[in-house]
Amino acid sequence: MSKKLPRFLQRLLRMLGMAPKPPKFDGLFTVYGQRTFLTSSIELWYRKCIRDNPFTLDCLVIKTSWYKKQNGVEHKFLQFDILSPDRVHTSIVIAERDATQPTDTIAPLDTTAGAVTLPDAIMPSFSSQDVMGDSIVSSANESSLHVNEVTKTNGRTNEKARHLAHVSSTSSSFQRGAHDLVSYATLDSSASAGLERKCKKAAQICMLTFPEGVGPSANKLATLLYVTSKHEPTYTITNTQCYWFVNTVFEALKPLFLGAQQDTANHRGGMWNRVRIHTKESTDEVCGKYRAARTALAEEAEQKHRAEQQQEEERQWEREQHQAAEEVTKREREKCQAAEEQCQAVEEQAREMEEERERECQAAEEEIAQLRWELEASRVGATAQQV
Repeated sequence: MSKKLPRFLQRLLRMLGMAPKPPKFDGLFTVYGQRTFLTSSIELWYRKCIRDNPFTLDCLVIKTSWYKKQNGVEHKFLQFDILSPDRVHTSIVIAERDATQPTDTIAPLDTTAGAVTLPDAIMPSFSSQDVMGDSIVSSANESSLHVNEVTKTNGRTNEKARHLAHVSSTSSSFQRGAHDLVSYATLDSSASAGLERKCKKAAQICMLTFPEGVGPSANKLATLLYVTSKHEPTYTITNTQCYWFVNTVFEALKPLFLGAQQDTANHRGGMWNRVRIHTKESTDEVCGKYRAARTALAEEAEQKHRAEQQQEEERQWEREQHQAAEEVTKREREKCQAAEEQCQAVEEQAREMEEERERECQAAEEEIAQLRWELEASRVGATAQQV
């Protein structure tokens, strides 16, 4: 009860609208209003959602769990718990392999390819048995066994061996395009209920935990899943089935991210009805291709950074040139304004001088008129005295 209480409180807070919202990262987290988890092929998920999203570099994988369904074909799948950058929310991601209809062409691995334009890269999840229950019918024989490894201790085992030999001999000649999928949702949300239910109905075989600073980012995990999927793009019942996919990814995580802690060294993940499953050993090759892919991505990121830096330097040079031209224009404008002000001052001075000359002329004229008046008055006075 004590373990469920925090999750109950978290759900209660979400119902009341008081819980922090998960980040809006396509490919990892779903909003609280989302009622179903989302499913995509690994290639589309990697290329469209994860590869070029820098925020996924800050989403860290803290746990990887290997599950095996307990009935039917005992389908295997992996669950990854991935923390958000703020370490508040957790994304649950399930990766698995099924088989599609036979195909004639398989796309080769291209570790340097860029993102592609996709019509519907992420699709709402479906509620059929291949997601919620057992794997699809096309995987029904995926756990066919290597007959030489069967220990024939009694008649029942011999009968099982003969049956498995018949299944293996009749089906091993068929190769189908692998259908590698990821399903994801925000943990403890309505969308994650189907994925959590799928894990509870299966048996947990073993688990890898990653201490702080050890685990891969979601971006690196997506690269590993993509490289593994492209390394063996065909589904063969006896070599590259769901067990091959799960085992290859699980085992590759340990040398690629040293310090990962496995809860049990011996597990029954490679068994079907207590008989060991034969599969192709691809861990070393996948690790090599993963490192090549990460190197190519790092070089691409560096080239992109240099291109962006060069563009920024060019924009800065253009800004400086534009600013210098504006300063020249400003100085020319200031010179013109100073010249205009000087002209205005000269004109004002000339006008003042003209006004002063006019005042002096007027005063002189007035003085002359006064003298003329006085002279005329003197003449009139002298004339009057003579008379």
